[in-house]
Amino acid sequence: MFFDVTIIGAGVVGLSIAKFCSEKGYSVVVLEQESRAGEGISSRNSGVIHAGIYYPKDSLKTKFCISGNNLLYKYASFKRINYKKIGKYIVASHKNDLEKLHKIYQHGKTNSVELIFIANKKIKEIYPDLKIEEAIFSPNTGIIDVPELISSLEGDIQYNSGIVAFNTKFIAAEKIEKGFKIQCDDGSKYQIDTHNLINASGLYSDVISKKIDVLKDKNFLTVKYAKGHYFKYLGKHPFKNLIYPLANEFSSGLHVGFDLSGQIRFGPDITWVDKIDFKFDESLKDKFIESIKQYWPQIDASKLQPDYVGIRPKLQTRNESMKDFSITDFNDHGVNGLINIQGIESPGVTSCLAIGKHVSELIKS
Repeated sequence: MFFDVTIIGAGVVGLSIAKFCSEKGYSVVVLEQESRAGEGISSRNSGVIHAGIYYPKDSLKTKFCISGNNLLYKYASFKRINYKKIGKYIVASHKNDLEKLHKIYQHGKTNSVELIFIANKKIKEIYPDLKIEEAIFSPNTGIIDVPELISSLEGDIQYNSGIVAFNTKFIAAEKIEKGFKIQCDDGSKYQIDTHNLINASGLYSDVISKKIDVLKDKNFLTVKYAKGHYFKYLGKHPFKNLIYPLANEFSSGLHVGFDLSGQIRFGPDITWVDKIDFKFDESLKDKFIESIKQYWPQIDASKLQPDYVGIRPKLQTRNESMKDFSITDFNDHGVNGLINIQGIESPGVTSCLAIGKHVSELIKS
C-alpha cells in the first residue's frame, strides 16, 4: 500500500491535518492505536475555545490560537457542531492579585485579543454571590462539543477518500529514497509506503520519534505528563460564563467550565506524574473546595463529585516556564518528508484547524 501522507495519531490535530491534506487531493491514512478517534488528550480536556490571551506574542500558541479561534467558530457553524460563545471572566478575588490581573489584560491587548475590563462595582452586579475584586471579560471565548468536532473531521476525511485505521499500532519507520517504509500492526503485521510521515501522536510523540530510524535524539523532546482532575458540581450555582480565577498563595486557580448541557465542572488542577494513568484521585476534593471557596464561599462541598482526568503533554518540567508548540520539518531536522509535532496541549483544540492548515502547507508532493 502506498500513501502520499501518513499521520500517526487520530486526535483533533491529526484529524485536522488529514482533513486539509485530503482536501488537497493527497492520499491519506491516519494510524490510530485506539478503537476510536480522540481517546487521548482530545476527549479529556475542558472543551474551551480559547481567545489567545496568555501566551507570548510571537509564539505558535498565540498564532494558532487566534487564527484557530476564528476557523473553529466558522467550521462549527458550517458543520452544525454544537458550540456556545459563552464568554470568560478572568477574576481577581484578592486585592494583592490586581496587579497580576492588569498585566494579563495588557498582555491580551498586546496579542490583539478583544477584552473588556470590569471594575469592582460592575462585577459585583454581574456576580453578587462571588468574591471578586475586578475582572477581565473575554467575549470570544466559548465551548464546543469535542466529540462532535472529532466526528465531523472524520467525516471530512472519509468524504475525501482518506482512511482512519483504528486498532493500528505504528511499529517503526525506515527512511527510503521516496519517503518511508512503515511497519504497522492491527493484529497482523503489515507494511505501507508513504511519501510524507507526520507524527501527531500527542502523549506518545517522543516514543514514536524514537521509532523513526533517521530522527536523531537531539531533534525531538521528551514529553512530561501533567495530570489534571475535573470535579463536577451537581447543585444550583451562580455561574453563567466560564470563570478563570488567578492562581495565588490561597488558590490554585481552578476554572469553572461548562459542557453544552449546562453542567458545570471545576478544574483542571496540575499533578506531575511519571506515567500515563487516568485513575482519579478523589483525595484531592478538599484542595478543590479550599481553592474554589476563594471566589465562591457558598459552595456546597457535598455536591462536588469526581468527573474525569486528562493528561497534558508538557515539553517543560514543573520548574521551567512555558514551552511553545513544537512543529519541526526538514529545515529543523534535515529529514525529507517528516513533520514531527510535539507539546500540543492547551490551546490545542482551539488551534487544531490552524495547525492542520499550516502542516498541510508544509507537505511537499
